[in-house]
Amino acid sequence: MARPGKEVRLRAAREGRTLPRHVIYRVITFAKDGKVAYLGTTLLDPDQYPAAELVALYRERWEIGLAFDEIKNHLGPGGPIRSRTPEGVRQELWAYLAVHHAIRQFAHTAALARPTVDDDRVSYLKCVRIIRRSIPSRLGATATKLTRSFTEAGREARVRLLPVRRNRDCPRAIKKPNRWPVLRTRARRGTVQPGCWAHNPTSKPKSTRRAGRPALSG
Repeated sequence: MARPGKEVRLRAAREGRTLPRHVIYRVITFAKDGKVAYLGTTLLDPDQYPAAELVALYRERWEIGLAFDEIKNHLGPGGPIRSRTPEGVRQELWAYLAVHHAIRQFAHTAALARPTVDDDRVSYLKCVRIIRRSIPSRLGATATKLTRSFTEAGREARVRLLPVRRNRDCPRAIKKPNRWPVLRTRARRGTVQPGCWAHNPTSKPKSTRRAGRPALSG
């Protein structure tokens, strides 16, 4: 059982939100690299949410970053949203999410074909290319042809599978900036500009001793 901190309660009060007085957590104990680890969750029902399933899903929490990459770089425009109104932006975002869900469902169906493989081994980019190539040629097709085409596309998506994912495990950490910046020097050796600091030791200002004069050649 935990209670929200003072800062959290004050911020919620300013925003007009009501927080519960206490939050009940379920603590799951599991082994990690020969050591005992603990996982806290608000999913309290052990029958509906088995401990082994929650531990397996927790270890794959970092893959949400891959989903963002799939939507932004492989499915989306790769840049700013094209809509210029709030309603248009919401509509465009929902469209990207719906298409991404459909592509992932297609990859999941392809992974379930015999022999069954992990969904992570089916390339998302290959599925995007297959669907983009197949949709224009299937306009006006019958239900039987669409079913046959869907089966053939699933077999094509499994032709060259990705390697098995490594067991990636990285603890949570807060990245801090460098506490010891490097002094930036001028072009002349042996002199330092007072009060000028730089985190990039390779960035040096160009000499201005010959400013406004043509460079001599020969």
